[in-house]
Amino acid sequence: MLGTDSLKFLEDIGCCRRCILVYLGVRTDALYGGLAAINSAIREATEELNTSKEEIDNCSKDCNNSEYEENHKLKKTVTQDPNETCMNTDGGGIVPDNGTPAHVIKKQKCAVCLTCIGLLQWGCSADAVKLLNDSVSQAGHDAECFTLALSFPVSLSLRVHWVWALLLQAYPHFPTKGRDDHVGTIKDVWKNVVGPQVAEVVGKTFIVGPYQDFVLNVTSTYIHDLEDCKIMDQLCGSIFAARQKQHRKYSNGIYSKQAVDTAIKKLPDQEFLKVCPSPPSIPDEAVSFSSLQCQQAPLYMAGRYNKYSRDLPQTPWFVEGERKLQSSVQELLCERLSQAVCADDVKFSSSGREDVDVRCLGNGRPFVFEFINPCRSKFSRADLIKLQNLINGSTSLIHLRDLQIVDRKDIKNLKEGEEEKTKAYCALCVSRKGYNPAILERLTTVPELTLQQKTPLRVLHRRPLATRPRVIHSMKASPVDDNFFKLHLTTQAGTYIKEFVHGDFGRTSPDLGSILGLEVDIVALDVEVRNNNIT
Repeated sequence: MLGTDSLKFLEDIGCCRRCILVYLGVRTDALYGGLAAINSAIREATEELNTSKEEIDNCSKDCNNSEYEENHKLKKTVTQDPNETCMNTDGGGIVPDNGTPAHVIKKQKCAVCLTCIGLLQWGCSADAVKLLNDSVSQAGHDAECFTLALSFPVSLSLRVHWVWALLLQAYPHFPTKGRDDHVGTIKDVWKNVVGPQVAEVVGKTFIVGPYQDFVLNVTSTYIHDLEDCKIMDQLCGSIFAARQKQHRKYSNGIYSKQAVDTAIKKLPDQEFLKVCPSPPSIPDEAVSFSSLQCQQAPLYMAGRYNKYSRDLPQTPWFVEGERKLQSSVQELLCERLSQAVCADDVKFSSSGREDVDVRCLGNGRPFVFEFINPCRSKFSRADLIKLQNLINGSTSLIHLRDLQIVDRKDIKNLKEGEEEKTKAYCALCVSRKGYNPAILERLTTVPELTLQQKTPLRVLHRRPLATRPRVIHSMKASPVDDNFFKLHLTTQAGTYIKEFVHGDFGRTSPDLGSILGLEVDIVALDVEVRNNNIT
């Protein structure tokens, strides 16, 4: 009968109990249970196949067992005391109980599963779970929930396909409803078996479905993975020969998961079995966890800063590898925040930037820090105020305000629409030959003015050469003494104010000097931020 015969086939070939259940098409919670639940589900699935296909007795004729063993030379597992626990001796995994049939114990003699390569055996054991527990506990993240992400050896999907081809060759009427999602099911089974055990120890809630806030990334490897995959050279020689020649393009691996999966799915089973008529070898070693990495979702911390120094760059300033100044706005803000968050990396962004010698006044310039894989992501309002006060108390060069936690979607405005924003400036200007204060009045009568600004000489080494139209919305000036006056103006964001004042050797037209009929230069510049919104 189909159910009984296919079950014996899978047992003889060397599949573990959970993998057998997956091949039989079962997708119930029985996959996550103990041996008793799995054996019960196997019996039910087998009886269902026997009942539904009872009339097709010729299924068993399609493959005579004695002839099959002769032709395919099944590789038997090493002999071992049948009373020993299955898979390994650490007490993990599934072990035979008194209700297990004798032939099942015989085929489950601590051998590594032919298809999952021990992922559903050792990978679900107490030792494996302890590795995951230790990884989460030692990482120290404050997330309340977690999920698991698993990367498995390429040969696992190859072996699954291999056994399916042999199974359908032996029993053409065997239902294939579980073939397409077989590998994904192995992943899901592992997660659902291991996840709750980890959750119980680490005190976090295990999330079964999609979840990005905190992920434990598990990479499992198999020592003979490359050796198994070399069969692809015979199955799809032209494809993988071409990949081997392009070793730079495929430096991460000739036999990638995507390449192997795509190739074998296009290959008919009959062609596959011409090259691989016998089952794959019984693994002499189970998979191992080569990498365990905890990844918490980024934390975005935003605020506004004022800069009071004319000798402080916004970000660390290097010229040809040599540092020019000892500190920066970014570093003064980041030091305390990084200590509190404890992240793998930090990225700084702001809504525009000021020159090193320009002060930033008014409400302050909006900024945001993106903390990559932060250990701490939960901050109360009191925590943020304390951090803000610590930063403000540690320096007089800058001042921080409005420190807050924001979502990723909230930071888009930092960069979006910068060219459309209006900026306010105050420039201290000088006319060395003196000036008549009355001529300053003409600035208030100048209508909205469009400038044509070529890329300034001072930034030409890092900006492309272009002529950019920029708008000055309003201007007014007030005298300071016979040579100095203050210029207040509002402009389109991106306007080069210094170049508007002194003309940059004619690269900005018109300039302030041409409007006033004076030779004018700039002494100091302040940007006055007036927007009340963080972003």
